[in-house]
Amino acid sequence: MGSFSIGRPGCSDGTKAAIPFFDPFVHTSGSFTQEPWLDPLVFFSRKAYVVDALPSGGQAVTTSAVFVGGRDSLVSHLKGAILPHIVPGMGWLKPPVVEFTVGTQGEAANVTLVATSGHAGLDAQLVQAVTAMPRWNPAQDAKGGAVAQRFAFRVLQGGCDGPPPAVRAKDAGTGQLPGTDPRAAQEHPYDLLFTVKKAGDKTYTLITTMKLHGGSYYASPNCSRDLKGKFHVEVAEQEQVIMAKRFQEIPLALEGMLHHPVVQGPLDWIDQDTRYEHILTVNTKEDVDVPGSYRFTIEPRCTLEEIPFVIKQRSGVLTMERVGC
Repeated sequence: MGSFSIGRPGCSDGTKAAIPFFDPFVHTSGSFTQEPWLDPLVFFSRKAYVVDALPSGGQAVTTSAVFVGGRDSLVSHLKGAILPHIVPGMGWLKPPVVEFTVGTQGEAANVTLVATSGHAGLDAQLVQAVTAMPRWNPAQDAKGGAVAQRFAFRVLQGGCDGPPPAVRAKDAGTGQLPGTDPRAAQEHPYDLLFTVKKAGDKTYTLITTMKLHGGSYYASPNCSRDLKGKFHVEVAEQEQVIMAKRFQEIPLALEGMLHHPVVQGPLDWIDQDTRYEHILTVNTKEDVDVPGSYRFTIEPRCTLEEIPFVIKQRSGVLTMERVGC
Protein backbone atom coordinates (compact mmCIF):
# COMPACT_ATOMS: atom_id res chain seq x y z
CA MET A 1 0.00 0.00 0.00
CA GLY A 2 2.44 2.64 -1.20
CA SER A 3 5.47 1.42 0.71
CA PHE A 4 8.52 -0.72 0.03
CA SER A 5 11.64 -1.98 1.69
CA ILE A 6 14.00 -2.27 -1.29
CA GLY A 7 17.02 0.01 -1.40
CA ARG A 8 16.63 2.69 -4.09
CA PRO A 9 18.54 5.92 -4.77
CA GLY A 10 16.78 9.17 -3.96
CA CYS A 11 17.07 12.60 -2.37
CA SER A 12 13.94 13.59 -0.43
CA ASP A 13 15.75 13.98 2.87
CA GLY A 14 19.18 15.17 3.94
CA THR A 15 21.84 15.37 6.61
CA LYS A 16 22.92 18.57 8.30
CA ALA A 17 23.36 21.21 5.64
CA ALA A 18 26.80 22.13 4.36
CA ILE A 19 25.45 25.67 3.91
CA PRO A 20 24.61 27.29 7.27
CA PHE A 21 21.51 29.16 6.07
CA PHE A 22 19.68 26.10 4.71
CA ASP A 23 18.94 22.97 6.67
CA PRO A 24 16.13 20.68 5.39
CA PHE A 25 15.46 19.56 8.97
CA VAL A 26 14.85 23.17 10.04
CA HIS A 27 12.91 24.59 7.08
CA THR A 28 9.48 22.97 6.93
CA SER A 29 7.84 21.60 3.81
CA GLY A 30 5.75 24.77 3.61
CA SER A 31 8.77 27.08 3.81
CA PHE A 32 10.39 27.62 0.45
CA THR A 33 12.78 30.39 1.39
CA GLN A 34 16.44 30.36 0.37
CA GLU A 35 15.75 28.38 -2.81
CA PRO A 36 17.02 27.04 -5.09
CA TRP A 37 18.52 24.11 -3.20
CA LEU A 38 20.45 21.19 -4.58
CA ASP A 39 20.74 17.63 -3.35
CA PRO A 40 24.23 16.22 -4.08
CA LEU A 41 22.68 13.11 -5.64
CA VAL A 42 21.42 15.23 -8.54
CA PHE A 43 24.99 14.97 -9.91
CA PHE A 44 24.12 11.39 -10.87
CA SER A 45 21.56 12.68 -13.40
CA ARG A 46 22.85 13.57 -16.87
CA LYS A 47 20.10 16.18 -17.21
CA ALA A 48 21.59 18.15 -14.33
CA TYR A 49 24.62 19.19 -16.40
CA VAL A 50 23.90 22.28 -18.51
CA VAL A 51 26.41 24.23 -20.63
CA ASP A 52 25.15 27.35 -22.42
CA ALA A 53 26.78 30.11 -24.44
CA LEU A 54 26.77 33.54 -22.80
CA PRO A 55 25.91 36.80 -24.60
CA SER A 56 28.79 37.74 -26.87
CA GLY A 57 28.99 41.33 -25.63
CA GLY A 58 29.69 42.74 -29.06
CA GLN A 59 31.89 39.83 -30.21
CA ALA A 60 30.92 38.87 -33.79
CA VAL A 61 30.10 35.17 -33.27
CA THR A 62 28.10 33.72 -36.16
CA THR A 63 28.80 30.02 -35.50
CA SER A 64 28.91 28.89 -31.88
CA ALA A 65 31.69 26.70 -30.52
CA VAL A 66 30.86 22.99 -30.35
CA PHE A 67 32.36 20.34 -28.10
CA VAL A 68 34.07 17.63 -30.14
CA GLY A 69 31.88 14.54 -29.78
CA GLY A 70 28.73 16.49 -28.95
CA ARG A 71 26.78 17.15 -25.76
CA ASP A 72 26.73 13.54 -24.58
CA SER A 73 30.52 13.39 -24.64
CA LEU A 74 30.77 16.71 -22.82
CA VAL A 75 28.39 15.55 -20.08
CA SER A 76 30.27 12.24 -19.79
CA HIS A 77 33.53 14.10 -19.23
CA LEU A 78 32.07 16.44 -16.60
CA LYS A 79 30.12 13.72 -14.83
CA GLY A 80 33.07 11.32 -14.79
CA ALA A 81 35.34 13.96 -13.28
CA ILE A 82 32.84 15.14 -10.64
CA LEU A 83 31.00 12.02 -9.43
CA PRO A 84 33.93 10.55 -7.44
CA HIS A 85 33.76 13.71 -5.30
CA ILE A 86 30.04 13.35 -4.43
CA VAL A 87 30.27 11.65 -1.05
CA PRO A 88 27.81 10.79 1.74
CA GLY A 89 27.39 13.48 4.36
CA MET A 90 28.41 16.45 2.23
CA GLY A 91 24.98 18.00 2.84
CA TRP A 92 22.66 20.12 0.74
CA LEU A 93 24.27 22.42 -1.83
CA LYS A 94 23.70 25.58 -3.83
CA PRO A 95 23.55 25.32 -7.64
CA PRO A 96 27.13 26.05 -8.80
CA VAL A 97 28.09 28.02 -11.89
CA VAL A 98 31.48 27.92 -13.63
CA GLU A 99 32.15 30.30 -16.52
CA PHE A 100 34.88 29.67 -19.09
CA THR A 101 36.10 30.78 -22.50
CA VAL A 102 36.56 28.48 -25.47
CA GLY A 103 39.61 29.99 -27.15
CA THR A 104 40.52 30.18 -30.81
CA GLN A 105 42.34 26.84 -30.54
CA GLY A 106 39.33 25.18 -28.88
CA GLU A 107 40.90 25.21 -25.42
CA ALA A 108 39.11 26.04 -22.13
CA ALA A 109 40.57 29.23 -20.67
CA ASN A 110 39.72 31.86 -18.06
CA VAL A 111 37.84 29.29 -15.98
CA THR A 112 36.05 31.09 -13.14
CA LEU A 113 33.75 29.93 -10.37
CA VAL A 114 31.00 32.57 -10.30
CA ALA A 115 28.54 30.78 -7.98
CA THR A 116 29.68 28.44 -5.22
CA SER A 117 28.15 25.08 -4.41
CA GLY A 118 28.79 25.84 -0.74
CA HIS A 119 31.35 23.01 -0.59
CA ALA A 120 34.96 24.13 -1.18
CA GLY A 121 36.25 20.72 -2.28
CA LEU A 122 33.47 20.30 -4.83
CA ASP A 123 33.99 23.84 -6.14
CA ALA A 124 37.65 23.07 -6.78
CA GLN A 125 36.74 19.88 -8.65
CA LEU A 126 34.16 21.68 -10.79
CA VAL A 127 36.80 24.18 -11.87
CA GLN A 128 39.28 21.37 -12.52
CA ALA A 129 36.76 19.40 -14.60
CA VAL A 130 36.17 22.39 -16.85
CA THR A 131 39.86 23.29 -17.07
CA ALA A 132 40.74 19.71 -18.12
CA MET A 133 38.04 19.47 -20.81
CA PRO A 134 39.09 18.05 -24.19
CA ARG A 135 39.14 20.44 -27.15
CA TRP A 136 36.18 22.16 -28.74
CA ASN A 137 35.66 23.28 -32.31
CA PRO A 138 36.04 27.04 -31.77
CA ALA A 139 33.40 29.64 -32.62
CA GLN A 140 33.62 31.45 -35.95
CA ASP A 141 32.91 34.96 -37.15
CA ALA A 142 31.18 35.92 -40.40
CA LYS A 143 34.41 35.38 -42.37
CA GLY A 144 34.97 31.90 -40.97
CA GLY A 145 37.77 32.96 -38.65
CA ALA A 146 38.11 31.41 -35.19
CA VAL A 147 37.00 33.65 -32.31
CA ALA A 148 36.79 33.16 -28.53
CA GLN A 149 33.40 32.53 -26.95
CA ARG A 150 32.27 32.60 -23.34
CA PHE A 151 30.19 29.77 -21.78
CA ALA A 152 28.60 28.92 -18.42
CA PHE A 153 28.46 25.44 -16.89
CA ARG A 154 25.63 24.98 -14.38
CA VAL A 155 24.30 22.11 -12.30
CA LEU A 156 20.53 22.39 -11.99
CA GLN A 157 17.71 20.59 -10.25
CA GLY A 158 14.08 20.75 -11.38
CA GLY A 159 12.14 20.67 -14.60
CA CYS A 160 8.87 19.77 -16.24
CA ASP A 161 7.68 16.38 -17.38
CA GLY A 162 7.64 15.81 -21.11
CA PRO A 163 5.85 13.38 -23.45
CA PRO A 164 6.09 9.76 -22.30
CA PRO A 165 8.73 7.62 -24.04
CA ALA A 166 7.87 4.37 -25.74
CA VAL A 167 7.90 1.57 -23.17
CA ARG A 168 10.59 -1.00 -23.89
CA ALA A 169 10.46 -4.66 -22.99
CA LYS A 170 12.34 -5.51 -19.79
CA ASP A 171 15.44 -7.67 -19.99
CA ALA A 172 14.94 -10.42 -17.43
CA GLY A 173 18.67 -11.08 -17.37
CA THR A 174 19.69 -7.61 -16.20
CA GLY A 175 18.53 -8.00 -12.61
CA GLN A 176 16.34 -4.93 -13.02
CA LEU A 177 13.67 -4.57 -10.32
CA PRO A 178 10.20 -5.73 -11.43
CA GLY A 179 8.05 -2.92 -12.80
CA THR A 180 10.95 -0.49 -13.28
CA ASP A 181 12.10 1.24 -16.44
CA PRO A 182 15.11 3.53 -15.82
CA ARG A 183 14.49 5.47 -19.03
CA ALA A 184 10.87 6.22 -18.15
CA ALA A 185 11.88 7.07 -14.55
CA GLN A 186 14.28 9.72 -15.87
CA GLU A 187 12.40 11.09 -18.89
CA HIS A 188 8.74 10.87 -17.81
CA PRO A 189 8.47 9.71 -14.19
CA TYR A 190 4.89 10.82 -13.56
CA ASP A 191 1.67 12.36 -14.83
CA LEU A 192 -0.16 14.77 -12.53
CA LEU A 193 -3.86 15.18 -13.34
CA PHE A 194 -6.41 17.32 -11.54
CA THR A 195 -10.03 18.38 -11.70
CA VAL A 196 -12.56 20.16 -9.48
CA LYS A 197 -16.04 18.81 -8.81
CA LYS A 198 -18.92 20.56 -7.07
CA ALA A 199 -19.56 19.05 -3.63
CA GLY A 200 -22.04 21.47 -2.04
CA ASP A 201 -23.51 24.97 -2.19
CA LYS A 202 -20.14 26.63 -1.56
CA THR A 203 -17.77 23.66 -1.66
CA TYR A 204 -15.82 21.82 -4.32
CA THR A 205 -13.52 18.80 -4.25
CA LEU A 206 -10.09 19.17 -5.81
CA ILE A 207 -9.18 15.70 -7.08
CA THR A 208 -5.50 15.16 -7.89
CA THR A 209 -4.17 11.94 -9.40
CA MET A 210 -0.47 11.10 -9.42
CA LYS A 211 0.36 8.39 -12.00
CA LEU A 212 3.89 7.01 -11.65
CA HIS A 213 6.05 5.51 -14.39
CA GLY A 214 9.18 3.39 -14.48
CA GLY A 215 9.37 2.68 -10.75
CA SER A 216 9.32 6.35 -9.69
CA TYR A 217 8.27 7.36 -6.18
CA TYR A 218 7.92 10.33 -3.80
CA ALA A 219 7.32 11.14 -0.14
CA SER A 220 3.72 11.20 1.05
CA PRO A 221 2.26 14.48 2.35
CA ASN A 222 1.25 12.43 5.40
CA CYS A 223 4.87 11.56 6.15
CA SER A 224 5.54 12.15 9.85
CA ARG A 225 9.03 13.48 9.15
CA ASP A 226 9.34 17.16 8.26
CA LEU A 227 10.65 16.97 4.70
CA LYS A 228 10.93 19.84 2.27
CA GLY A 229 10.43 17.55 -0.73
CA LYS A 230 7.25 15.69 0.22
CA PHE A 231 4.10 16.12 -1.86
CA HIS A 232 2.43 19.46 -1.15
CA VAL A 233 -0.37 21.51 -2.72
CA GLU A 234 -1.26 25.04 -1.73
CA VAL A 235 -3.20 28.09 -2.88
CA ALA A 236 -2.26 31.72 -2.35
CA GLU A 237 -3.37 33.39 0.86
CA GLN A 238 -6.69 35.14 0.24
CA GLU A 239 -10.30 34.89 1.40
CA GLN A 240 -12.18 33.97 -1.79
CA VAL A 241 -11.12 30.31 -2.20
CA ILE A 242 -9.96 28.44 0.91
CA MET A 243 -8.37 24.99 0.85
CA ALA A 244 -9.02 22.80 3.89
CA LYS A 245 -5.95 21.56 5.73
CA ARG A 246 -7.32 18.03 6.01
CA PHE A 247 -7.41 15.86 2.87
CA GLN A 248 -7.68 12.25 1.77
CA GLU A 249 -4.87 10.14 0.28
CA ILE A 250 -6.16 7.05 -1.57
CA PRO A 251 -4.65 4.53 -1.00
CA LEU A 252 -3.04 5.72 2.22
CA ALA A 253 0.74 5.33 2.18
CA LEU A 254 2.32 3.13 4.81
CA GLU A 255 5.63 3.73 6.49
CA GLY A 256 8.55 1.88 4.87
CA MET A 257 12.35 1.85 4.91
CA LEU A 258 14.63 3.42 2.33
CA HIS A 259 18.32 2.54 2.31
CA HIS A 260 20.06 5.69 1.14
CA PRO A 261 23.47 7.28 1.77
CA VAL A 262 21.76 10.40 3.16
CA VAL A 263 18.33 9.31 4.44
CA GLN A 264 18.19 7.40 7.71
CA GLY A 265 15.08 5.76 9.15
CA PRO A 266 11.51 5.08 7.97
CA LEU A 267 9.45 7.30 5.66
CA ASP A 268 6.01 7.16 4.03
CA TRP A 269 6.92 6.52 0.39
CA ILE A 270 4.46 6.31 -2.50
CA ASP A 271 5.36 4.07 -5.44
CA GLN A 272 1.92 3.49 -6.96
CA ASP A 273 -0.82 5.60 -8.56
CA THR A 274 -2.46 7.68 -5.83
CA ARG A 275 -5.39 10.10 -5.59
CA TYR A 276 -5.73 13.14 -3.31
CA GLU A 277 -8.99 14.88 -2.42
CA HIS A 278 -8.95 18.42 -0.99
CA ILE A 279 -12.04 20.43 -0.08
CA LEU A 280 -12.26 23.97 -1.49
CA THR A 281 -14.65 26.51 0.02
CA VAL A 282 -15.65 29.39 -2.29
CA ASN A 283 -16.69 32.50 -0.37
CA THR A 284 -17.66 34.72 -3.28
CA LYS A 285 -19.83 34.69 -6.39
CA GLU A 286 -17.60 37.23 -8.11
CA ASP A 287 -15.09 36.33 -10.81
CA VAL A 288 -11.73 35.42 -9.23
CA ASP A 289 -8.29 34.11 -10.20
CA VAL A 290 -6.45 32.34 -7.39
CA PRO A 291 -2.92 31.01 -8.05
CA GLY A 292 -1.53 27.87 -6.45
CA SER A 293 1.05 25.16 -7.00
CA TYR A 294 2.03 21.54 -6.45
CA ARG A 295 5.52 20.85 -5.11
CA PHE A 296 7.27 17.52 -4.56
CA THR A 297 10.57 15.75 -5.16
CA ILE A 298 10.28 12.91 -7.66
CA GLU A 299 12.63 9.97 -7.18
CA PRO A 300 14.93 8.48 -8.39
CA ARG A 301 15.29 11.36 -10.88
CA CYS A 302 15.91 13.54 -7.85
CA THR A 303 14.27 16.76 -9.04
CA LEU A 304 12.11 19.23 -7.14
CA GLU A 305 8.97 19.63 -9.25
CA GLU A 306 6.85 22.79 -9.13
CA ILE A 307 3.59 22.76 -11.09
CA PRO A 308 1.72 26.07 -10.95
CA PHE A 309 -2.02 26.37 -11.52
CA VAL A 310 -4.79 28.94 -11.27
CA ILE A 311 -8.30 28.43 -9.90
CA LYS A 312 -10.79 30.53 -11.85
CA GLN A 313 -14.40 31.41 -11.21
CA ARG A 314 -16.40 32.84 -14.09
CA SER A 315 -20.15 33.47 -13.85
CA GLY A 316 -20.33 31.18 -10.83
CA VAL A 317 -18.48 28.28 -12.53
CA LEU A 318 -15.22 27.12 -10.87
CA THR A 319 -12.42 25.67 -13.03
CA MET A 320 -8.73 24.94 -12.56
CA GLU A 321 -5.98 25.34 -15.16
CA ARG A 322 -2.30 24.44 -15.26
CA VAL A 323 0.05 27.30 -16.16
CA GLY A 324 3.70 27.35 -17.20
CA CYS A 325 5.50 24.03 -17.80
